[in-house]
Amino acid sequence: MEYQLNDKNFSLTLVPNIFEETCYPNTLLDVTVQSDGFSANTTMDIDIKEFAKFAFDLTHIYETLSGEARIEEPYGQHMYVSFMGNGRGHIAIKGYLNKGNHTGNEQTLEFQNDIDQTCLKNFCYSLLSNYKRYL
Repeated sequence: MEYQLNDKNFSLTLVPNIFEETCYPNTLLDVTVQSDGFSANTTMDIDIKEFAKFAFDLTHIYETLSGEARIEEPYGQHMYVSFMGNGRGHIAIKGYLNKGNHTGNEQTLEFQNDIDQTCLKNFCYSLLSNYKRYL
């Protein structure tokens, strides 16, 4: 399933692929970001329980306008995407994404942007409804 968050200068797409029969980390999370004209697409190794917590924390930010929701790789490059409420209706989004290829070349995108709280509603509730069973 694909989850999209869109604002005028920012978009984020998350596609989790869960492998429940394996041990931790057990989920490959495809991440695509477009932020002020820069973009990246990569895959993060995460645990589905951490993804469920991320969805829960993101919903908390939407409802209260405060707090932080962060999903981060526990190993490797420690890529992450983080949301932080400012208490006034704007949500700061920061992240670090990295991707290597078969020839050893690497690309990195560090991004920071803001979205309005209203952009978060469908995104966070969809994530929470589909992954809360892993909390």
